[in-house]
Amino acid sequence: MSELVKPVSSVEFEEEVVNLSKQVPVLVDFWADWCEPCKQLMPILHDLVESLSGAIRLATINTDQEQELAMQLGIRSLPTVVLFKNGEIVEQFSGVKPESEIRQLLQQYISKNQQEQVIASDEMQNAITAINQGQIVQAIDFLKNDNSLNAQLLLIKLYLQEGNVDNAIATFEQLDDEQKQESQSLIIKTTLELISCGNITKNIPLQQAIEETITIDPQQGIEHLLQLLSTAQTQDKDEIKKSLIIAFKLIDDVKLVSQLRRKMAALIF
Repeated sequence: MSELVKPVSSVEFEEEVVNLSKQVPVLVDFWADWCEPCKQLMPILHDLVESLSGAIRLATINTDQEQELAMQLGIRSLPTVVLFKNGEIVEQFSGVKPESEIRQLLQQYISKNQQEQVIASDEMQNAITAINQGQIVQAIDFLKNDNSLNAQLLLIKLYLQEGNVDNAIATFEQLDDEQKQESQSLIIKTTLELISCGNITKNIPLQQAIEETITIDPQQGIEHLLQLLSTAQTQDKDEIKKSLIIAFKLIDDVKLVSQLRRKMAALIF
């Protein structure tokens, strides 16, 4: 089963539906084995979610196994489909509906940037082909003609790969405010901030640790930065601390980041 579609129990519901819907809309399909219309609707929902390439997630709930959860949400007939966004129910329908009708209902809840990412443009496809053939310059030319977020982020990555930091920064600055808040954009922003720190400092070991953080592994690079902090002279500590604070943003694991922050604090105070 695709990672975009997941069977969910009552124990997982808060995390996999309510909390996840604060990042991406989550469609919840309430079904049962004995329900024939459920069996007709389910492949329609699966294909639709797959076609939207991650812009919508699908959670399936077997009401025979999760009767209490179905009762709490007021599910009275099957199949019933509920759409969660930002932790709340925003749409609901019962019975089998055509794919086109469901797609139209969902479109208003998909951000502009997510809609752009659903279908790759000819330029994007040509760029990927060029990259696979090692033709980076040609790929860059293709991506310059595609204003979608995916294309622009790939363009920035190619500029960085080629060492053209100025063009990478300029391309990022041309993104609109909504695009800059997308998760992949925030990672790019953090990377550019780290590169800037590396370019400014005259501390060679710090430059090497920053490069390690960006190009090899964030956690490994941060451990290197912490090691530098533990032996740094007073005048170098501020630069290393600033780099660490930025680098923490490259790690998704909240518990791990908390541990690393405590290590940094212990070295400072």
